[in-house]
Amino acid sequence: DRHKEPVEQETIIYLLKTMSNPGGIYDVLQSGVEFRHLPSPKVPSEGNKQDYLSAFKSNFQMRILQQDEQDKELVFEMIGIDVSLANALRRIMISEIPTMAIEHVYMWNNSSIVHDEVLSHRLGLIPISCDPRMFEPLEDESQATDRNTIVFRLAVTCEKKKKRGENNMDTISSSTPSDPQPSIGGNPIADQAAEVASASYHGANMAAIEIPGRPYTKHIYSSDLQWIPQGDQAERFADGGIRPVHDDILIAKLRPGQSIELEAHARLGDGKDHAKFSPVATACYRLMPVIELVSDVHDELAEELDKYEPGVFEIIPCHSSSNHKKKAVVRNPYACTMSRNYMRNPELKKAVNISRKPDHFIFSVEAVGMLPASTIVAESIRVLKQKCQNIIRLADESLESDLLNK
Repeated sequence: DRHKEPVEQETIIYLLKTMSNPGGIYDVLQSGVEFRHLPSPKVPSEGNKQDYLSAFKSNFQMRILQQDEQDKELVFEMIGIDVSLANALRRIMISEIPTMAIEHVYMWNNSSIVHDEVLSHRLGLIPISCDPRMFEPLEDESQATDRNTIVFRLAVTCEKKKKRGENNMDTISSSTPSDPQPSIGGNPIADQAAEVASASYHGANMAAIEIPGRPYTKHIYSSDLQWIPQGDQAERFADGGIRPVHDDILIAKLRPGQSIELEAHARLGDGKDHAKFSPVATACYRLMPVIELVSDVHDELAEELDKYEPGVFEIIPCHSSSNHKKKAVVRNPYACTMSRNYMRNPELKKAVNISRKPDHFIFSVEAVGMLPASTIVAESIRVLKQKCQNIIRLADESLESDLLNK
């Protein structure tokens, strides 16, 4: 135990040195982006880890910039960290946050033109709306239970086309629309097909579609997947149940007489195993732009600069004593796209200087739907914390092993 504190202290000091010392700034030039080294900031002495912790806490900031009502998109910023930490969070959000996805498909009958392997792959890519933290991993030797498996059933059939005059509630004919409307795109048949598909999806209970000149088909959507509760899952998920995130994902198309009957099992996994487990569509970051007006930009030049970087600058009127009518001022550097088009104008190139802070990261997270975006960020921080604890533990064990071998 007497050796544990020094190892932990050295590890924390090394991590904080790496995360809090950018040592330069990125300059945006016409030829590209260049890193300019700056004098390193003063760091505390080696012997006191509390000084490092205090310095890191005083420089670190995290703020939420944008969040939608459904919590599917989240934009936040982290200040005072190194790119290694920012990239670690990004990679964790993509590939190390567990989610539930269909892994095993038991095909009882498939007479469609879609092969069993392709159909199974399409089912696996359907995101499942449930909290994966309420499930356990399914080990290789363990049995499927209600704690590690979600069961879905798909049983659909496209009935044969009935003769004219028969009451067919499974068929929609686009040849006699209830309320004819003039075609917008100049193709009435395409407009009718879109109307038929919309009516079928929005609860008309008529999935078979008949369009003149096109095959008689039945579309199978993710909404046709039926969740079969196992054990006490019905009570555990009584609030909303378990279902696909989107109901309109097309699985297959059936012709008359074709059927699909299968059972699909979803289990816990992460993006390192397969992309279908990744909870995010995008998880990326960019460096904070720093925009400086070296000299004033007036009149026509100000309007031209605003066109190159819309939303970044604001055109305000000049004082009455000035010879100019208006000028540009920096208002929102977050909207900067780092475009270098303004450098085509020699006057603007001299007047505007753009750089990027190497320790200020703006994250953009777009969730697929299995987990809210805010939960994904919180889980990624938890995973990163666990990784740091594992590093400290392994360092302690390595030192103890070296001492025992002496």
